[in-house]
Amino acid sequence: MDIRVLRYYLAICREGTMSRAAQVLHVTQPTLSRQIADLERELGCELLVRGSRSVTPTEKGLYLRRRAEEIVALADQTTSELSRGDEVLEGDVYIGAGESEGMQHIAATIRSFRSRYPHVRFHLRSGNSIDVMEWLERGLVDCAVLIAFPGINRFEHVRLSARDTWGVLMPARHPLTQKEAIEPADLEGVPLILSEQALETGELSQWFGALKDCISTAATYNLVFNAAQLVRENVGCALVLEKLVATGEGTGLEFRPMHPPVLSPIDVAWRRAQTLSAAAKLFLEAIRTPLIRS
Repeated sequence: MDIRVLRYYLAICREGTMSRAAQVLHVTQPTLSRQIADLERELGCELLVRGSRSVTPTEKGLYLRRRAEEIVALADQTTSELSRGDEVLEGDVYIGAGESEGMQHIAATIRSFRSRYPHVRFHLRSGNSIDVMEWLERGLVDCAVLIAFPGINRFEHVRLSARDTWGVLMPARHPLTQKEAIEPADLEGVPLILSEQALETGELSQWFGALKDCISTAATYNLVFNAAQLVRENVGCALVLEKLVATGEGTGLEFRPMHPPVLSPIDVAWRRAQTLSAAAKLFLEAIRTPLIRS
């Protein structure tokens, strides 16, 4: 597969028609159609459903679109790293991250780093733990921000001083707002919206203890923004990390910490023996060394 043809295919998926994609790419429509037809013959499958006014990806076309986005991003990253000058530090640093208070530390380090190296660009890819781990394993990101990851010793990593605090997100008028902290027994019979990641790592199961089989799960989530929408609609109370959702007056939401406290460690991890760009190496040194931060 030619990278150029993959870029053509992605443009068609974005634009929805051959004609608009041809205009964006500055090629003729017959040339574009021929390139995609050749790609379909090479792969032995139909990639697009061609309608009278639009084109849409087939099921295999959707799969190719996802993989093509990864391939093109990796190719662009490699080109950028190889073509940068040696005299001035420049290039790109790719970071995968879940939702975490630890991103404040990362953001502060990026600010300080760019004040010294303004030609370095940062690219943040956000997702759940499964997404972030896949990006890290495939080399699509240089490092990843991981919360309470059980296999962290598989990687080189730096543990941040900050830790994420778990608590209960609830509607502003919920009876549990009368409590300063929430204990496991308080949640018996309460419909709960639970984090898929925390369920996988066992953090929440350990906190519930003997009551874990008595909890009522209304929904699960992997992004807290979506969980907050369910809470606003009174689907249930969500177990979330603190400070990721605005709460208090005017928000319709309240947060209460758990008791006993559940604190999750935050690590910045990268693959062992990974070949990193000069910019990524220096950035990880900045993460390791607080003195570099202004």
